[in-house]
Amino acid sequence: MSSEPDQRDDFAELPDQLPLLPVRDLAVFPFMVVPLFVSRPISLAAVEEALAADRRLFLVAQRDPQEANPGPKDLYAVGTLGKILRVQRHPDAQVKILVQGLRRIRMQRLLREQPALVVRPEPLGEPPSDSSDQQVEGTIRAVKASLKRLEEAGKGLPEEVMTVLMGLNEPGALADLVASNLSLKVDDAQRVLETASPMGRLALVNDMLAREAEVMAWKQKIQTQAKAEMTRTQREYFLREQLKQIRSELGDIDGKQEELDELRDRLAKAGLPAEADREAKKQLRRLEAMSTESAEAAVVRTYLDWIGDLPWSSTSAERIDLIEAKRILDEEHYGLEAVKDRILEYLGVLKLKGDHRGPILCFVGPPGVGKTTIGRSIAKAVGRPFVRVS
Repeated sequence: MSSEPDQRDDFAELPDQLPLLPVRDLAVFPFMVVPLFVSRPISLAAVEEALAADRRLFLVAQRDPQEANPGPKDLYAVGTLGKILRVQRHPDAQVKILVQGLRRIRMQRLLREQPALVVRPEPLGEPPSDSSDQQVEGTIRAVKASLKRLEEAGKGLPEEVMTVLMGLNEPGALADLVASNLSLKVDDAQRVLETASPMGRLALVNDMLAREAEVMAWKQKIQTQAKAEMTRTQREYFLREQLKQIRSELGDIDGKQEELDELRDRLAKAGLPAEADREAKKQLRRLEAMSTESAEAAVVRTYLDWIGDLPWSSTSAERIDLIEAKRILDEEHYGLEAVKDRILEYLGVLKLKGDHRGPILCFVGPPGVGKTTIGRSIAKAVGRPFVRVS
């Protein structure tokens, strides 16, 4: 069932009292036409009282949209005088209304809370403008330019709205129409609604448009990066699959690919720094392109094995105990007094300095004289992992 509005002067003097309709998640602006679904008893009572009078009511946003029974403290003081244009009643007791915002008004005081909130309204006047014609014109042009940039970024307003906006040159009306079509958060929309000065509202809207344009620029950048990364990953996947097919045609055994996959997993789990990770991936790609029988492939494979074995992410507590170090060296190596004395001297200097910067010990000699076992004993003495690199 629907009913049509009667013809009255919508901008006549404010009545002494108005039923108040609390609105969730929305601030209604003057000249804005919006459909509202009404189901709460306090809201249904406000609609019925408005229909019984002149169809006008006070539209005001809730501070907390989750509040089911809002009182005066849960509502903003500034809202919009609205008029019900159309009513459609549903069988489930819900009512759909089409309302139009007419002008800004403020809640002067609460007159009644049941069955509907009824308030005494007062108009929210606009102060005289102290802006020059050049300032007004410049701000209007800036707002329109920002709207065009948003349109180019893919978040433009409907074409019919843009046509109206481009023809508007009154700052207050332009600010209200832009704000009502921007899908602003209630807090931001309420700030615009409560600003009495037309130029103040337009400046606020201009700032919000600039912020929205910046957000859209970042969104486009992130989407472009994500698309590029996805394209690169897909390309690598298809190339890898093609490479598998080529190897299969050439009769290469699957053992090489299994070895490469194992190396790739080990390197991924090793926790390499960024620079080492880049170099490891580069050498892995080289190894993938080499023949398994080439001498260079054996060198690269050994190099990658060595990188995967290094304790990149392993740490141990620092301890340099010279007495314990001497005991380990004497216990594991007979003779070599000069070598052991030089090692103890080196460890003593490190302990006194408190850092690891200093000369590097280099063990030289033919196979079997104890170079590797000496290194292993030093690692045991200071509590460090031992990795043989050559």
